[in-house]
Parts: sequence; C-alpha cells; structure tokens
Amino acid sequence: MAAPAHAQARYRAMRAENFRQRPGLDQRILGSVYEGTELIAGQTQDGWVEVILEGWIFGRSVGRTTRDGFDLAVTVSGGENLRATPGGRVLARLANGFLLDEVSRGANGWVQVRRTGWVWGQSLEPAGASPGPARPAGPGGSAAAAGGVGAAVAPAEPGPTAGAAGLDRAVTARQTEVHRIPESEPTGSLAEDTPVRVLARSGEWVRIATEGWVRESDLRPSSPGVLAGVSGAEVRARPAEFEGKTVQWSVQYLALQTADELRREIPAGQRYMLARGPLPESGFIYVILSPVMVGRIEQVQPLAELVIIARIKAGRSQYLGNPVVELVDLAVRRP
Repeated sequence: MAAPAHAQARYRAMRAENFRQRPGLDQRILGSVYEGTELIAGQTQDGWVEVILEGWIFGRSVGRTTRDGFDLAVTVSGGENLRATPGGRVLARLANGFLLDEVSRGANGWVQVRRTGWVWGQSLEPAGASPGPARPAGPGGSAAAAGGVGAAVAPAEPGPTAGAAGLDRAVTARQTEVHRIPESEPTGSLAEDTPVRVLARSGEWVRIATEGWVRESDLRPSSPGVLAGVSGAEVRARPAEFEGKTVQWSVQYLALQTADELRREIPAGQRYMLARGPLPESGFIYVILSPVMVGRIEQVQPLAELVIIARIKAGRSQYLGNPVVELVDLAVRRP
C-alpha cells in the first residue's frame, strides 16, 4: 500500500530502471521507467522505494480484468508505452500482462492509468533537483541497459563517490568486442578510441552506451508488431489485412486540416494531417492527430519529411481511396 499522501514526495528517475512488483532483485520485473520520468514515492525498504507510476496508454493495448483487484491489463505481446499525455512523451515501457488501475478515459481511445511498484532508491533523485551526472546502476538493474522490459542486469558493485573521478565516461583502449551479456558470443565491435558512457559494473564487465550515426535504411523498429517496408499500394490493395496494424512510414507533411462529412473515417471536427507517401510513393495519407500531436505538427514546416509510427484505421477512404491512420509517434527527418 502506498504511503499516506502527506508522506509522499515526487522523485525523478536518473536513469532507465526496472519497475518491480515487490522490493528485491528476485522479485518480478513488471516493466521499466525511463530516465527523467517523475514518480510519487512512498515507503522505503532496504534501499528500495515504493513509487506510483501514472500516465496514459492507448486503449486498444489494454483489456478489462479483475485479477488481483486491478481494472486493466496490457494485452500487447511485446508490451506498450506509458506516456505523460495522450500521444506524448514516453515515461515507461509496460510488459505484457502488466496490471493497471484505470483513472479516467480521454479522447481518441487513450486511457489514464496508475500502478504502484518498487524501484531501486539510488536511481531516484528529488524532482526539484537539477539532473546530475550519470552514475552506474545499482542493484535495481538498469532496464535500458538491459535491453528493455523484463531483462534484469547483474547487481553492480559499489563504485566510488559520484563525480569523484568521472568513471562514467571512457574511451575504448583498442578495438573492442561488444556482448549482449557477459561471457556471451560477441554481437559486434567498437573501434579504438570510441567514446562510451558506463551504465553499470559487474565484476570485470561494464555495461556501456555509445552514440553515432547509421543509415536509417539499416534499422528496423524495435517495438514488436510495428511493420516496416509496407507500401501504401499494399494497404490500398488489401485494406482488411492491414487495418488495425501498426506501421512505420516516411511521409511528407502537406497541411493540417479539420475533418468534414467527406472524410467519413475521421470524426467530424477531428484534426488530421494531410501527407504524401509513404515515400517514395506519391499517393496521399490522412493522419489522425491527438491534441498533443496537433501541437507538435503546428511546429513543423509544410513539405518537411517525417518518420511516423501509426495504426491503420482504414486501408482505403470511401471517396478517394487513401489510407487513414492514427498517429502514435513522429520524428522530423528533414525540416
């Protein structure tokens, strides 16, 4: 049970961290909270902090349940994002089966939800504090470093006082093999003098993060269930097969518009984006926007190229035969 309201304080995650059902390394990992996520903290136990995680989740990704006194459960096999606002910044990744309390229902199928769980206290700082330098993960296990939901890391050894020697930054001393977990087969390598950030330590091993640039064509979506490489022609030709599926497309933003009676697949008065694509195709797409996404699109210049993740609502609109999709997330490729 969470601590009384007067005893609660707001904290921020200093790094991506596992969100557990109960305090302890041997307790079930329910999901992961991302760096910068704010949490309401209650009681503590042996270095663990009970926290309340609250945000918005897409309604199609949860189902009704009465299990353990909760209202909803995540039904997507690969898990689902929890966001600060409908369609907004991602706060956490929730595993399949994650149980939730429903708080309220919003527009466009979004549901506000809440859940209490436990995180390692050394991964938290008061929300009013200025973000400090990155520190090695503690026994909670850095979820981002571990590769996502459900992947725990080995307990990290105690390190020196944060900031004393800058041991969270390093460069590779030679060409270095990279492993998913200690003692596993290498999955790649880093060139000598590659800058890295140390996320966690375990024995002679360290978990690292590095930055660089790759061609977008060499990547595929990390979220299970997101389809890449699907053409607009395929969707228009087999609409029933693709409706309800999630795709990643590159598009060119043309205009922000308001739906009327001619756009029967979009509720009247709903804001949507008219876009060309998926590129390099020259067809058109209607992209339904949440209020948060309207604000983001208003900052984009017409003819900008975007990368979007969207759920297909209709493979062909009634009059013009264009796909109608609901925007989940976007990034600007070329302003």
